[in-house]
Amino acid sequence: METVESPGLSIEYTAKIAGFVAEAAYEKIPAEALEVAKTAIIDCIGVTLAGSREKSAGICGLLARGEGAKEESTVIGQGFKSSALLASLANGTASHALDYDYSFTQMGQPMAGLVAAVFSLAEALAASGRELLTAYVAGFEVTARLVGTLPELASRGGWHSPATVGSMGAAAASARLLGLGPEGVEMALGITASMASGIVANFATMTKPLHAGLAARNGVLAAKLAKEGFTSSPAIFERPRGFFHAFSRELPIREAALETLGKKFDLVERGIRIKPYPCGGLTHSAIDALLELRSEYGIRPEAVEKISVAVAQDAYNNIIYDRPETGLQGKFSLPYVLARALAHGRVVLDHFTDEAVKDPLVRELGSKISKEVDSTFEEGEGRRPSRVTVRTNDGRTLSRRVDFAKGSRRSPMSPEEIQEKFVECAAKTLDRKAIDQVLEHLKNLERMPDLRPLCRLLMARAQ
Repeated sequence: METVESPGLSIEYTAKIAGFVAEAAYEKIPAEALEVAKTAIIDCIGVTLAGSREKSAGICGLLARGEGAKEESTVIGQGFKSSALLASLANGTASHALDYDYSFTQMGQPMAGLVAAVFSLAEALAASGRELLTAYVAGFEVTARLVGTLPELASRGGWHSPATVGSMGAAAASARLLGLGPEGVEMALGITASMASGIVANFATMTKPLHAGLAARNGVLAAKLAKEGFTSSPAIFERPRGFFHAFSRELPIREAALETLGKKFDLVERGIRIKPYPCGGLTHSAIDALLELRSEYGIRPEAVEKISVAVAQDAYNNIIYDRPETGLQGKFSLPYVLARALAHGRVVLDHFTDEAVKDPLVRELGSKISKEVDSTFEEGEGRRPSRVTVRTNDGRTLSRRVDFAKGSRRSPMSPEEIQEKFVECAAKTLDRKAIDQVLEHLKNLERMPDLRPLCRLLMARAQ
């Protein structure tokens, strides 16, 4: 029989997280952390409004409407309410459907379902904006510390972090909204551990954004079950055959990541990255590099003989489509996104329809673009290096390396650019008056005693 050992943690890991969540309070959160939280929420709500028009979100919406569930939570952008469980599933899927939602500096988009969970449950509970912000921060910090404890979750074994650690963050946030004590939080985390799953093999399909929807749904479901007395194993992270053992095996567990929980906030210490392009984040530094070359040297598509792109191994492994056949595949295709960047000087939402990726001129340009691995590239803490080399028909060789993509802490988007992105996304669903009202509410969440006026605006469709 297999001998199973504990990961060897010297602290009561789960209990410490549960205590932090149960005791989280708005007054304990630094002002800077709250501002970053609002920026993240604004970005995610905008992207969710745009994503609500995607087929994946629409199918989840059909399910939410067809189940005839209690009408307590808005299905964003789809014109109706459903249960908190089904709304969180649909909203989480919409939030990640365009691959345009913000990311965590240390690891991709592990918080992809967090906003959907807190909005869906907070509306059902008639919670205030401060209560929502507190829950969001609690969920973000728990997710961030799990990432810090086991960062390999992003790349080892094919696991997709929004569905694994993201489910845990959604559970923590939901438990905070429901007012669970430490034992209840611990039960919610234990329940969630048996639902946390999502695999990278489903990238470029509807199931990738579903991972965010499932994370949101898992968190809400687990917390609601725990509130009713449903049980799970305590100490779920550190116990033998628990979460860390199942996901890590031989990997080191960095328990030091938990030392400053509640004292320092990763929202501030590490921060978030707002995505300026609606495609896989691993393509962004290459897009930046090519746009810089295009602007600096006036490169035109017809002047290009070939383009080579050097990336790190992780990017090479995950950005896999050289000739995409669908809009979703286009989001994970360096030849496609770089062809669009070169041809148009930008990469925008309308470039990722099934029709757009088959544009013959863009395909011809994409055929001149190749990628390779540079084994000297090191990733981490927001660093995702790419080097783009353009060979022109007149014999010039132009090269540019970018380590920190636009939107990162090292190369941030301006407040004006973030707001422009919100308006671009929200306009897919709302008229301009509603967009301005939603944005005003989101900027002043802490002043809202009741979120329902905001949620009513988020429900409506344009025209």
